[in-house]
Amino acid sequence: MVWKIASLYIASVIGAGFASGQELVQFFARFGYPAYLGVGLATALLSVCGGQTLYKCVNWRLSSYNQMICLLDRRLAPYLDLLYTAFLLLGTAIMIAGTEVVIFEAAALSGGMHLTALLVLIPLLAGPQSVLNLNGYLVPLMVSLMGYVAVVTIANGRFVSAPGIGEAVPFGILYAGYNYGFALAVFAGIGEIARTPSAAKSGGLLGGLILGALIALVITALFTGPPEALYAPIPMLLLARRIGPAVERLYTLVIWLAMYTTALAHGLAVAQRLNGVVCSRWWQTAGLSLAAALFIAKVGFVPLIRFTYPAFGVIGLFLLYRAMRL
Repeated sequence: MVWKIASLYIASVIGAGFASGQELVQFFARFGYPAYLGVGLATALLSVCGGQTLYKCVNWRLSSYNQMICLLDRRLAPYLDLLYTAFLLLGTAIMIAGTEVVIFEAAALSGGMHLTALLVLIPLLAGPQSVLNLNGYLVPLMVSLMGYVAVVTIANGRFVSAPGIGEAVPFGILYAGYNYGFALAVFAGIGEIARTPSAAKSGGLLGGLILGALIALVITALFTGPPEALYAPIPMLLLARRIGPAVERLYTLVIWLAMYTTALAHGLAVAQRLNGVVCSRWWQTAGLSLAAALFIAKVGFVPLIRFTYPAFGVIGLFLLYRAMRL
């Protein structure tokens, strides 16, 4: 159970930006070697705060993030609940829209978002436990392939990093808040799945530590690889391409899996929140949630991500602050 909880936590964080490396460039690598200070701080916040929040969610037997939001700030709860649901729906739509781009680039096929939405819906219809089990299998594959590309790059390259500037620490805090904000929805849903609060806490600590280790590994690979990797649209795909065509194709699969598992985690959280409110049956709620996300996804990957992520980072920091005061 500890690993399943950790894998769902990891899946909620490793989205398109993380797997591509672009998110890690913007939040860490562009600051030079001080980036490791930001990584250390982000890792501490994600593991400790994630573990504590999961412990509370299971101890209080929470079943949706609305219950958590009411505990964090009862006065603002209705507005935060509405905003949070909207952002999670947007987050699901962003991942689904991103798979359209990835599948088209990899195989020149259109309709990728419809295929991904269907593949998200199937485990959702089977229930939360099925989502937990599926992520338990997919996350190790995803982490292993990311780690392989990073390790091979480090082994064949030479570490070079500029002194950097001092924004690494505040950006590390912002990164933790932004990802904690999205993960909080998943945390609340685990309240009715996990067996014991201690297992949930251990899963949160393990998930945060794995995320931090993977971030540090990828950043080291970016410092070790060719200088143009830091300026590439998809830095990790550039590193994979340098290893070989087969690795490049496999890494395209990693990016799709990152989008898929994140869409699955966010879709589960939205369905758990809306179940019994919008529809009385789980299959109806799950289907309606995915249909709404698919409709929004048609706006496009880049326009959606440009607005959603910075705004949600601020909300995430607020939720992190209030959660740690409980």
